[in-house]
Amino acid sequence: MPFSANCPACGAPVVFKSSASFHGVCEFCRSTLVRHGGNLENLGRMADLIEDASPIRIGTEGRYHGVHFAVVGRIQLRYAAGVWNEWHVLFDDMRGGWLSDANGEYLITFLTPPGTGLPAFAGLMPNDELKLAGKDFVVTDVEEAMCLSGQGELPFAFGAGYPAQLVDLRTTDESEAAFASIDYSETPPLFFVGESLPFASFNFANLRGEQDAGKSAGLVKTLQCPACGSAIGIHDKAVQSVACPSCLSVLEPANESLRILQKAAAATRIEPLIPLGSSGRFAGTDWTVIGFQQRVIAAEGREYPWQEFLLHHPEQGFRWLVESTGHWNWVSPVSKPPRYHVGQPTASYGGGEYRRFSSGSAETRYVIGEFTWKVKVGETWEITDFIAPPKMLSREASHNEATWSLSDYLTTEEVAAAFKLKTALPAPVGIGMNQPNPRAENHRKVCSTFWKFFLFAVLAQALWFFLLGGRTLLDQRLVFSPGKDEPVTTQTFQLDSSARNLVLRHDTDLDNNWLGLNLTLVEKNSGRAWVAMSDVAYWHGSDGGESWSEGDRTRELVFRDLPAGNYYFVIDPEISAEKPVAVTDRVKVIRDQAAWSNFFFLLVFLAVLPMFSRYRVSAFEAERWKDADYLSSGAEFGSAGDSDGDSGGDD
Repeated sequence: MPFSANCPACGAPVVFKSSASFHGVCEFCRSTLVRHGGNLENLGRMADLIEDASPIRIGTEGRYHGVHFAVVGRIQLRYAAGVWNEWHVLFDDMRGGWLSDANGEYLITFLTPPGTGLPAFAGLMPNDELKLAGKDFVVTDVEEAMCLSGQGELPFAFGAGYPAQLVDLRTTDESEAAFASIDYSETPPLFFVGESLPFASFNFANLRGEQDAGKSAGLVKTLQCPACGSAIGIHDKAVQSVACPSCLSVLEPANESLRILQKAAAATRIEPLIPLGSSGRFAGTDWTVIGFQQRVIAAEGREYPWQEFLLHHPEQGFRWLVESTGHWNWVSPVSKPPRYHVGQPTASYGGGEYRRFSSGSAETRYVIGEFTWKVKVGETWEITDFIAPPKMLSREASHNEATWSLSDYLTTEEVAAAFKLKTALPAPVGIGMNQPNPRAENHRKVCSTFWKFFLFAVLAQALWFFLLGGRTLLDQRLVFSPGKDEPVTTQTFQLDSSARNLVLRHDTDLDNNWLGLNLTLVEKNSGRAWVAMSDVAYWHGSDGGESWSEGDRTRELVFRDLPAGNYYFVIDPEISAEKPVAVTDRVKVIRDQAAWSNFFFLLVFLAVLPMFSRYRVSAFEAERWKDADYLSSGAEFGSAGDSDGDSGGDD
């Protein structure tokens, strides 16, 4: 039942929609109120909320798994990188929950028994694995935040300025988007479980108006740099820091003033390949470049720099466009960590496996424009990249946080066309980490063509062997006796049409003997003759208890391109004088017999093309992995097997 009373400070009506809420903030005078039965106690004025970009407000309604809820309160927290909101929601079935919105991600959670004792805050680090409430989680963020202010009604006693030690956890189970957090601000700690969902899935209503939410397509506000006086535009209220493009001072926007955080110590200016404020169209959406930074990884005395452009869209939030040696990537945040253990050579995500390519400590060298965190020149993150071209997974880790992002390779032409650049972008140098193998598509076409020709060849050979070829014209048994010098003439056989080939097959009963054959093929009507010689030999025996054999009792002879006509063979045998015994020879004449040797030669010829194409694909991959600090197998260079550990902060 809703509870209503008047604020003891200003007399305005205060309504508690939930009987479980006993703490609230008067929306008129910002007094902190606590329920005591039917009375309200004033604990003093609550600090003002910091203006933010959230489209949610007190009174916003939505649905979660079909159940209607309303936003009745919120607390606002600050951590090292910025500010986020925790919205208290009340469901029609009287359940209470929390809705968090930070950097465009929406998380809904509920107080849940952990099922086991919770670990101490001081002992937790990113990438630690925990099994709580029957689910497997990995630690992604360990923060010491500060509660800044509150609004509306809340289910616990609240006061601005209290510290909140918080740990975020996510599941690596690809069948769900489970999220959890541990709140160490109370004893015992509180455990919350829920999931990450897209904004549209909540079917929100009664959101803040576009003007209030600060989601206009243009500038939210224009400020003046206190260091050099240059004008600085801010595109979104979620921006936490901005680097002046004139003097390079890194500034923090607070209300309508700027506080200098750090003066950039860059010796030279860097002109971004894409100017700040440029608008580019990707997948039907217009994005504005609002921030730019250069980062560097040093390895073996060499520095490898790359450029990162922060892109903004009023509804879809923020993305990154990254350039390295002329190779470009579209980078999106990953809300659910891949399956990965520190030191492993692979990471699994979205049903695919990504192979570890490189890792190192990345330092920020140069910044201008706007950022959604408090950017700092000189800050470092440990980065590990995993590739499955044209995609790449990147893990960035600090001492208390680990984040993942997914990159999609873009060509220089795609980027130039998206921004309609008048100045040509630098041509790519070498091979990009996740650059698609340009020879792979051609290899697929070659293989596809090979299999088509292979199938055609097999069908043609089978058709010829079983249906069209191999017709027997003569099958006659002859006996060659020693002492008979007269040649033997076979029966006449007819060729109704010209024959591509004519096979004469001898199948003898030779036993440790040989037989010479002088052959003449005669066309009966014209008298035309074809002469050939052949011999058949077969020997066998045993040596030291092992049997052996040599030769063959069967022999074939081929006559090619014969015209139609009536034919017969004249066979003049020569029997071995060492073993003058009669030899039986079954003579068969077969027209257009399928030639298997030609078939196999054809297959070998066809296989040369895909083999050469495969070699070219492999050569490209070998060139790609030559630039990696991990082999394509996942093993470190210089090691005999897979890397089994990290030697310095695997990100």
